[in-house]
Amino acid sequence: MPFELTGVNFSYSGKKVIDDISLSFVPGNFCGIIGPNGCGKTTLLDLLAKHRQPTAGRIAYGSRDLRTYSTKELSKEIALVPQNFYINFPFTVKEVVMMGRYPHIPRFSAPTADDVDIVHEIMEKTEVSEFAGRFITELSGGERQRVVFARALAQDTHVLILDEATSNLDVNHSISLLNISEKRMKQQGRTIISVMQDINLAAIYCDYLVFMSKGRIAIHGATKDVLNSDTIHRVFNIDSKVYAEPYSDSLQLVFKK
Repeated sequence: MPFELTGVNFSYSGKKVIDDISLSFVPGNFCGIIGPNGCGKTTLLDLLAKHRQPTAGRIAYGSRDLRTYSTKELSKEIALVPQNFYINFPFTVKEVVMMGRYPHIPRFSAPTADDVDIVHEIMEKTEVSEFAGRFITELSGGERQRVVFARALAQDTHVLILDEATSNLDVNHSISLLNISEKRMKQQGRTIISVMQDINLAAIYCDYLVFMSKGRIAIHGATKDVLNSDTIHRVFNIDSKVYAEPYSDSLQLVFKK
């Protein structure tokens, strides 16, 4: 189902962080959100995940106002991989990934054989099975991020929201997890909305880009249409060269010192 934002605003203590955003997220797309630090990217994701409420405007998911969804309903539709994940209780890795199945398990019921199979498959694909019995509190930052990513994939939702979800990962695991997510999106018509700092990585994976600046949308559209030197200068105030790279079959950027 699509997201539809109409005149959305959000303020912290009277300071406007999201300023009159109207935007649609079409199902079946990989959408990247790009912009300088502090421009409102994470806040926008928090609004989409209903972790915050707009101070003005409306967010609709499907045909309903996002505010009308219960937490249980929304957790079956939207999964979030946060930028930072803090947990102090020593759950095992397998227990954390199984948490992704909780929205699908009736209250006071145990996981079914299907739930166990899904968790096992996701852990294998994301390469976290090797530390299934270890405590999440014992893992490195990169290992913990992979587990949180696996938990979101196990949630099996229509929308996957990634908040710089690969920022703590090496390039091998970043590409692996993005490949897994993209494959599920294309095969099942899912939607991915991702804040990304690496513009070249975004250019490889994203069908659609939203550039933000000072809480507003600077420009948005198909990657091939909006990723250019003018956009980069307008949003980041730096000079760049954007060119077609046959090896990655995507646009790529280079910068001068």
